[in-house]
Amino acid sequence: MGGLPTNRTVNGFAVNPEHAKVMYVATQDGLFKSTDAGATWKPVGQGLKNLAAVTLNPKKPGEVYAATADGIIFRSTNGGTTWERQP
Repeated sequence: MGGLPTNRTVNGFAVNPEHAKVMYVATQDGLFKSTDAGATWKPVGQGLKNLAAVTLNPKKPGEVYAATADGIIFRSTNGGTTWERQP
């Protein structure tokens, strides 16, 4: 799987319910996104590290949530391009 860090544990995995080729993986090294069903991966969420989970809003699949192992939650409303820390 091109683009994912090797020898790392995947802590979270999410698939866009409207576009099954769009997937997200949460790892200790950050969040990665695939738009080709996992053939290639690109990092998204610059600065997001030590992630424990990722999920999408099923009613708004462009809304992505990522959580760190420390319990900090981040939200993207544009498919992972930009992120905001949640209060």
